[in-house]
Amino acid sequence: MPAPYLLRKKAFKLIEGNVDNSPLSKHINLFLIVLIIANVVAVIFESDDEFNRQFSTEFALFELISVSIFSLEYLLRIWSCVESYQFKQYSSLQARLRYMTSPLAVIDLIAIAPFFISLFIAIDLRYLRLLRVLRLLKLSHHFKGFNIFLTVILKELKSITAALMVMIFLIIIAASLMYTVENEAQPEFFGSIIQSLWWAVVTMTTVGYGDVTPVTLLGKMVATFIMLVGVGLVALPAGMLAARFGDELRERKRNLNAHVEHALADGIIDEQEHQDLAKLADKLELKPEDLERNIRILKKAHLGKKCPYCGK
Repeated sequence: MPAPYLLRKKAFKLIEGNVDNSPLSKHINLFLIVLIIANVVAVIFESDDEFNRQFSTEFALFELISVSIFSLEYLLRIWSCVESYQFKQYSSLQARLRYMTSPLAVIDLIAIAPFFISLFIAIDLRYLRLLRVLRLLKLSHHFKGFNIFLTVILKELKSITAALMVMIFLIIIAASLMYTVENEAQPEFFGSIIQSLWWAVVTMTTVGYGDVTPVTLLGKMVATFIMLVGVGLVALPAGMLAARFGDELRERKRNLNAHVEHALADGIIDEQEHQDLAKLADKLELKPEDLERNIRILKKAHLGKKCPYCGK
């Protein structure tokens, strides 16, 4: 294999910590995680005028170094993405174009784009800092739970949307009721249904700031009912996501176990089968440790089985 291809393969393994478990790969990914967190901390302190004046040079230098590293990482990911099993069926150009339009690549671009845009276009520092805080999203490269969570949301999107729609309907009804019963007593807060929406949202979501409260007896009775409904309704999407999250993890582990059992049909797992299982575990966003543990457990179960014909 030519040297450039070997170098590209090595670069892919180093920046994709879930592909190569070498100490160097782990150190590189740990460094990137720390750098991402440090960038967000720097943005937070930089928003304070006193800190910004005192350490403006240090902040600017740190930003320059960070953008340089993130830009290099972005270019390396685009260059080496053709080594991913996900793009094996595409040409190099098609693979890179597909990767560049993927959510993770877009997040990487957002992390560096504000710096280069600010060189040519004047941007309000508040918005520039907001965009830089979005570098936190780059952590999705390094923590599989983010991607599983997004998968769960997409799968439950219809149910979540339905729950949100019901909540919106109830908020509008609650605002209309409170406008009707509290308008005369508190026209400054419940002068219209639009004004009443603030109280309805705060109450229905059980936040309860207390800046707007009903004063009439009927208004308090309506508010009590709305608060009780809100307690159960707001918890509904969270409960749906929690249940689906557990189901998704179990489904992925069952899928992996089925492939491990298939590979163990002849009693052993050869090197090629182990590589295929590792790729599947990566695709399912399960840790390599989960794969090895499942292999050990299923091997023991396989060894304990007896032949139905000879009894051995």
